[in-house]
Amino acid sequence: MNLSESLSDAFEYTKGLFSRFGDLIILTILAIIPIVNFFVLGYYARVLRDGPASRGPPRVERYLDMFVDGLKYFVALIIWSLPIIAVAAVSVGSIIGLLFLTGGMAWYDSVSLLPLSIILLILPALGIIIVVMFLIYIVALMGVVHMFKTGSFTKAFAINEILGVIRKIGWGNYLGWLLIVFIIGLVFSAVGSVPIIGWLLSAFLWVLLLVFSGRSIGLLYDSATGRAEAPPTGSGATPPAIPPPPPIQPPPPSAP
Repeated sequence: MNLSESLSDAFEYTKGLFSRFGDLIILTILAIIPIVNFFVLGYYARVLRDGPASRGPPRVERYLDMFVDGLKYFVALIIWSLPIIAVAAVSVGSIIGLLFLTGGMAWYDSVSLLPLSIILLILPALGIIIVVMFLIYIVALMGVVHMFKTGSFTKAFAINEILGVIRKIGWGNYLGWLLIVFIIGLVFSAVGSVPIIGWLLSAFLWVLLLVFSGRSIGLLYDSATGRAEAPPTGSGATPPAIPPPPPIQPPPPSAP
C-alpha cells in the first residue's frame, strides 16, 4: 500500500466517526481537559490496532484501557524527549558560560539593545536543538506506533526494529506522511485563533486529525510488516460462524 492509498482509506475511515456523532462529541469534550485528554490518546492507540478490513473507527468504550494506553503514549514521548532536554540544557548552559566569560552579560543595562554576540551564540544553539528534535521525533512517532502494534511498551525504544519498519514503509512514504500531518495540524491550529469558539473547534479538529493520522500510519505499518489482519473492531462486524463438525458415521456391519 502506498501513501495515497493509505490517506484515501484514512479519510473514508475518519468520516465514519460522524455516523456515531455521540462518540465524536465525547472525544471532543475529553480532548479539552488536561490529563483527561489521555483518553483521546488512548483512542488513537485503539485506531492504530484496528485491522485494515475495518470500515469505521472503534467505539468509545472501555475507558480505563483508553486512559492506560494514553498514559503509555505520554510516558513514551517524555522518555524520547529526554535527549532533546539534555541538548537544550547543555546549549543554554554553554551560552550562559560564554557570556559570563566574555562579559557579555552587560547587556542587561540596555535590554532593548541585544548585542550581536548573543544572537550569534543563540542561533547555532537553536539550530542544533531543532535538528536534534526533528531527528528524534521521526523515530519516536514510529516508536509509539510500533509499541501499540506489538503490545509491548519497551518496543517504543527498539531503535533497530523501528528503523527497520520505516525502511519497509519507505522513507519517502513516511516523511511524506509526516509532512502532510504536520501541515494539516498547522491549519487546524490556526482555527484556534477564532474568537470565542476557537478552542472548541480546535479540540474537535484535533480528534479528527488523531483518527486520520492513526489510521493512515497504521495501514502503512501493516502493509509494510505483513502483520496478520486483526478482526475489525470499528465496523461492528461479527466473526464468521464456526461450521459444525461432520456427523459421526456408524461403523460398517461386521462380516458373518
